[in-house]
Amino acid sequence: MNKSAGFIPRLSQTTGILGQAAMAFMVVSLFYDVMMRYVFAAPTNWALEVNTFLLLFICTIPTADVLNSNVHIRVTFLTERMSQRTIERLQILRGVAGILFCAAMIWKGSVMALQAWQNNDRMSTSLGTPMFIPYLFLPLGFFLLALQYCVLIKSGLTPQQEETGAGQQI
Repeated sequence: MNKSAGFIPRLSQTTGILGQAAMAFMVVSLFYDVMMRYVFAAPTNWALEVNTFLLLFICTIPTADVLNSNVHIRVTFLTERMSQRTIERLQILRGVAGILFCAAMIWKGSVMALQAWQNNDRMSTSLGTPMFIPYLFLPLGFFLLALQYCVLIKSGLTPQQEETGAGQQI
């Protein structure tokens, strides 16, 4: 196995860990905000905005890990009835379609982020977060997902080595 093929799955796994950490932070910060608001009558001015952006982070950045781990929702009614060879061909087609979709999302997300940067767009809240920061989650997340689709295609193109019995010919 070459180093780049191992790097992308490790990178995807790292994004999954980041997503888990973001989710844990969301739970703690929302609990803190609720306690401050209803127990002490002193709500935070940052929790809603930060957690809104973390939700976007969680929906985009860890997707490569979900694909890598093969834990996404799938309907297998038809694929259970197909041959292994057909499934492998469909895996390649799925990868190509996924890369094309990711390319469109990278392009449009990059345009949004660039325009927000050029126009100095900011949230109209007390934090005034620059909008290019959350907009960058889109091209970054879909770039990572496209890399993982490349690994998926490569694994579909690599011939599977089957172990045979003693009657194997060389």
